[in-house]
Amino acid sequence: MSRSARQAFFFLALGLLAASQSGNIIRLGEAHPAAIAAWRLLLAVLVLAPLAGRQLTQLAGLTRKEWALLLFTGAALSAHFLTWIAAVQMTTVANAAIFFSINPVLTAIAAHLIFGERLGWQLFLSIGLGLAGVAVIGIGDFTLAGGSPGGDAMALLCAVLFTAYFLAGKRLRPKLDNRVYVTVVYGTAALVSFACFPFFDLPLLDYNAITWFCFVLMALVPTLIGHTSFNNALKHFDASRIAAATLVEPLLAGLVAFFAWGERVTAAGAAGYLLICLSVLVLAFEGWKAEAVPDRMT
Repeated sequence: MSRSARQAFFFLALGLLAASQSGNIIRLGEAHPAAIAAWRLLLAVLVLAPLAGRQLTQLAGLTRKEWALLLFTGAALSAHFLTWIAAVQMTTVANAAIFFSINPVLTAIAAHLIFGERLGWQLFLSIGLGLAGVAVIGIGDFTLAGGSPGGDAMALLCAVLFTAYFLAGKRLRPKLDNRVYVTVVYGTAALVSFACFPFFDLPLLDYNAITWFCFVLMALVPTLIGHTSFNNALKHFDASRIAAATLVEPLLAGLVAFFAWGERVTAAGAAGYLLICLSVLVLAFEGWKAEAVPDRMT
């Protein structure tokens, strides 16, 4: 594994921890999903654009088809954020997490068909253990009767959109420095999210201090660290392996919720966490095929 691939691997580990805290941070604010998505993305772009600097000239080398795919990726990311936040608000967190957790299956199959990524039995064992862990954690709160079919559908749509956003990034990342790529994708996603404001009659700036703090934390933690690490890893590793690794997020979110909010860990939760740990171990031993890429393009 090259030096840049090792760096991407450790950045991904940090990113998984950061992305898993999205739900905990959302608790702090009171805002419409479009507002949370728009401001987290815009604030992230304001940090990233200066870091991209002269590398932004790489955009001149893209074809019209690649530009269209880049803009589509940003739109898909915006829709992914909107549907995920809406799902959490409309249905139970357990339902949202369980329905969204099918994304590694969708990503693995699509990545195999589009990019020819290998689908070994260890990968599916890892995904199976992770899915079982998520289900065990949420099964006590999972409900179809009396729940919100709309919220459940939002979570499923969110999983599909994540796969589309992820695989489009897999196609584009080899052509662009990660800072350039995420600046444009997040910027496009921010514009799409802000375009939703008139339809929902949302205020642009009229939010309380705690909600602004929520926007800033969402930008810094799950966006700048979390999603940026995912996109960085796409240039070095199979999309299916990265998607499978995201199944660890309920475990990481639960651990932080235990210390930050005093949420108790039930026997079912402990069993679910154990299954997720086993999933991670299988994925680690399954082997990560790092692609040969120049160290300068991270």
